[in-house]
Amino acid sequence: MSNEETKQGQNVRNIELSSIANNVLAAVGMADVVRTTLGPRGLDKLLVDQLGNRVITNDGYTVLVSIKTNHPVSRLLVEIAERQQMSVGDGTTSAVIMAAEMLKEGYRIISEYNIHPTKIIGEIDEGLPIIQNYLKASAISISSLHDPLLFRVINTATSSKLDGKFIAELIAKAVDLLDKTERKDFRHGIVLLRRLGDDLFINGIALEHLPIDVSVLEGIKAPTICLVKDTLKLPLKDKEEDDRTQLISTFESSKINIIITNAPEIDQSLRLALTTRGIAIIRVSTEELELLSKALSLKWVYGIELLNNVSPPITQIDSIDINEDDELTILRSPKSGVVATLLIGGVTNETSKERMRTTTDGISAAHFAMEGGVVAGGGVAELNCAKYLQKYMAEKGIQKPGFDVLIKGLESISRQILDNSGYNGYEMALKIKGKPDGMGVDIDSGNFIDMVQHGIVDPLVTKISAINVAVHITKSILKIDRNLLKVEDKQDVSTS
Repeated sequence: MSNEETKQGQNVRNIELSSIANNVLAAVGMADVVRTTLGPRGLDKLLVDQLGNRVITNDGYTVLVSIKTNHPVSRLLVEIAERQQMSVGDGTTSAVIMAAEMLKEGYRIISEYNIHPTKIIGEIDEGLPIIQNYLKASAISISSLHDPLLFRVINTATSSKLDGKFIAELIAKAVDLLDKTERKDFRHGIVLLRRLGDDLFINGIALEHLPIDVSVLEGIKAPTICLVKDTLKLPLKDKEEDDRTQLISTFESSKINIIITNAPEIDQSLRLALTTRGIAIIRVSTEELELLSKALSLKWVYGIELLNNVSPPITQIDSIDINEDDELTILRSPKSGVVATLLIGGVTNETSKERMRTTTDGISAAHFAMEGGVVAGGGVAELNCAKYLQKYMAEKGIQKPGFDVLIKGLESISRQILDNSGYNGYEMALKIKGKPDGMGVDIDSGNFIDMVQHGIVDPLVTKISAINVAVHITKSILKIDRNLLKVEDKQDVSTS
């Protein structure tokens, strides 16, 4: 090969490395923003928008989606973090931090040892199932809703959040009521509402709306609910009078006496006719209607469908009550498995939102702990995975750079939590690796403890999901060798 060809090849490689370095730096920059929020002593971030509105939070997901960034990798990171949040409700910060450390190690190996990114990616794919199997083997199942580990996982998920201890107790109270039912879907089995003021624990499903005519409820003995979506403005199909007659006939023949709808407009004559016949109408938002549909496991029906001789989905509940002081309608329906509503308050709109996020984290943790069990928290489970992967390579007599990438990411969580707690995270993590699996650090005393025995646990599902997300981010970014500006299609330009 001539000197000219060698020089040209080196230039191409330098451009590729520069592109990878640029992308890795963007990802690391995003991780650095949320890094200090991790753990029970994580710090808060003050978010300020262009209008001067302020939000104080240490929720990694909230911080990430609030940041303005134009770098494509940073935006990719936010999109993937959103999927993590939507999927399991927590673990976003851990996923981003692990991804950043994996990327740094991946870039180091590529640049120093001239190893092709696809080789590293292949070895990452090879090591991921080993980690997953190790975590699953070390998981502890939650035996029942009275298992002490269930409350501890809720407490771990909320401990660093605003009013975390109080909210954990509120969630535990709702879970205790759920024990009388067979429902384990906590995310829909416990209804969450938010408003300014004090918190409320409500035995039943609460709606933040009263019936259009409250007096109708006095004559309802066997409450039967139908959820109607969209408009009830007539005509829907034929003439107004014909549609009105058909709707009333459908409701009466199905013995429906409570209609819950998001209809922005309701035909006045229809409303009066239904009220006269002892049928209550409660108008809610679309979001509340969808939430109620999941809570009651009841499908909604469109108004026009009721004119097609379709038997509307209905459900019977035990009772319906009114709390006029708080303007709440309370449905009691043990058969649905939903027995509690947590109405989360706050002094300001922003604090109520932050407390709502804390509650969501706690409920998600309980839900996935019941589904897949728990593992040691505080980053110890990830650190044990790293130790196991190192042992695996030693026993097999192999050296895989892709495994080293995984190890760096897995070690970063405990190290960061300890850093955020005022310790030298690097030194303490090394000491923990020399201890038996499951051992970690009590951040209050600095003593080494068994994390599970001391109630510091996280859901297995959340851990595995966060690791998978971190791996996905790492593989996606390491494989990019150029960032190119996409030119708009001529057809798009002419159309616009």
